[in-house]
Amino acid sequence: MANDRIEGIMRDCLKALAAKDIDKVLSYYTEDGDWTTSEGVFKGKTELRRYLKWMADTVKDPTVTVCGNGIVVDGNRAFVEHKIGGTINGKKVEYLAMCAWEFVGDKVQHTRTTGDRLLLAKQAVNGWFPKMIVNSIISQSEKGLH
Repeated sequence: MANDRIEGIMRDCLKALAAKDIDKVLSYYTEDGDWTTSEGVFKGKTELRRYLKWMADTVKDPTVTVCGNGIVVDGNRAFVEHKIGGTINGKKVEYLAMCAWEFVGDKVQHTRTTGDRLLLAKQAVNGWFPKMIVNSIISQSEKGLH
C-alpha cells in the first residue's frame, strides 16, 4: 500500500480517537488486531472496544495533535509522534506519545503506544496524599539530576 494511503488512514484513525468514535476506530483494525499500551495488551476487537470505551470514559474533551517527527511510513510499518490532551479528574492534561503501527493491507494489525504516564499522573492527580506520592516518585527518579 502507498505511504500516503497509510498516512491518511492513521490521520483518520487519530481523528476518530479524538472524536471518541469507537466504531470508526475499530473499523481500521483487523479482527485479530492488537494494541499494546502502558495499561496492557488488548487483543481482538472485543478487547480493543473495551480499551477504547475506557479511554472515552476517562478522558474528557480529548485531543490528538501530530507533532515533532509527525507520521513516518516505511512499507507496512509506520510511526507517529503526537501529543495527547484532554481533561482527567477535572484537570487539563497533555503529554507526548509515540505509536508504532503495523498494517496488513489497509487495516491495522498491531499498535504499540508509549507515553509519559508519570507526567500524566502529575497533571491529573487530586488530593494531597496522591500528590505527595507522585511527587515522591518523581523526586526519587530524578535524584542527582538537578
